[in-house]
Amino acid sequence: MRDPMSWSVPVFRAFGIPVRVHLLFFLVAFGFFFRQVVFTKDNPVWWGDVLLFTVFLLFAVVLLHEFGHCFGARWVDGEAKEILIWPLGGLATNDIPHGWRPLFVTVAAGPAVNVLICLGCAAGLAAGGFLPGLNPLANPYVAEVHNYRDGKDYTSAYGLKLYKPGTAEPIPRQAEIDRGVKSANEGGLQDRATFRPEDAALLAAAYGGDRAVAPGWAVWAQRAFYLSWVIFLFNLLPAYPLDGGQLLQAVVWARTDYRRGVTVACYSGLGTGVLIVLVGLSANEAMFFALGLFMLFQSAAKLTGLDAEDGPFGYDFSAGYTSLEKDDEPAPRRAKRPGAVARWWAARKARKLARELEQRQRDEDRKEYLLEKIAATGMGSLTDDERRFLQQFSSRYKHRS
Repeated sequence: MRDPMSWSVPVFRAFGIPVRVHLLFFLVAFGFFFRQVVFTKDNPVWWGDVLLFTVFLLFAVVLLHEFGHCFGARWVDGEAKEILIWPLGGLATNDIPHGWRPLFVTVAAGPAVNVLICLGCAAGLAAGGFLPGLNPLANPYVAEVHNYRDGKDYTSAYGLKLYKPGTAEPIPRQAEIDRGVKSANEGGLQDRATFRPEDAALLAAAYGGDRAVAPGWAVWAQRAFYLSWVIFLFNLLPAYPLDGGQLLQAVVWARTDYRRGVTVACYSGLGTGVLIVLVGLSANEAMFFALGLFMLFQSAAKLTGLDAEDGPFGYDFSAGYTSLEKDDEPAPRRAKRPGAVARWWAARKARKLARELEQRQRDEDRKEYLLEKIAATGMGSLTDDERRFLQQFSSRYKHRS
């Protein structure tokens, strides 16, 4: 119980990698959900969407990101040990060879997975006639997408996009308000970016025109795109211990040495951490504040412990990407673990071989029985089926040892 990072529970194992969830993850997830429920009037969303978005979808995207780091570690002949999902994201504990190239590949594999998720979501949206929204500051519950076929912007039930009937010309809400639309404006609803679905429907009826509501699949594709896009952009900040800071460390290491790479990345992390703390305080966002403090703590610990290479909890934010950097000598190369397809193919061949050996043993037993029958009662005692079997047996195995 002394190590806070050990307060986790195992949930499953995939690709030989155990996945654990920190107990504080559930506490923070419940806190987000409770905040949305309590402040429904000011930030109205449905409970189901909150649970799916803040817990399950976010969990899935972060988990895939961490699997990317693990596969990157295996690609450079390293070892993927564990994935931990905790309140500030994910930690993939890996052992990799000491060198800037293994570090770069392992770290870059995580954001690369986010790029693949974005491309997959964008391809699905494009097939349905939509283009994803690229604004990382947009409201993910509104999930605004642009339809390149009719030229309209569509939203979820929490948004409001109105167009003149049969056209792609938007109806300005303020213009409608100025013309005396009063019934739908109580509480300043017209000024909100996010609505309760019933409020949005009320405003749409009051303003008139056609409301552009995206289909459910497009809404969730945009939300998955948004999460992966935001995680990709944020992790590329050139500040330790984010992925961007680790990549900066690898690039500087390649041009100078390991110590200089760590120093540059950590000082960048200190500066960025201060900015994130200020943003968290000014915006009253506890998660930004906590993340900024964590960046400051990790960067300072990495600098002061540059010789020992021991993190504050035995972990780095980027999941132990550099856990072998404490060694003076390069780690010996290990045999690359076969991939999932290779393991399935090997198992399939093994099962096929086992079936062939069993069938041959049955044929051998029957052959011995028929030879004993011939010796006892003569060839004429064999049935047509038994004769055919002996002929096939001779033809099948005469060239095999």
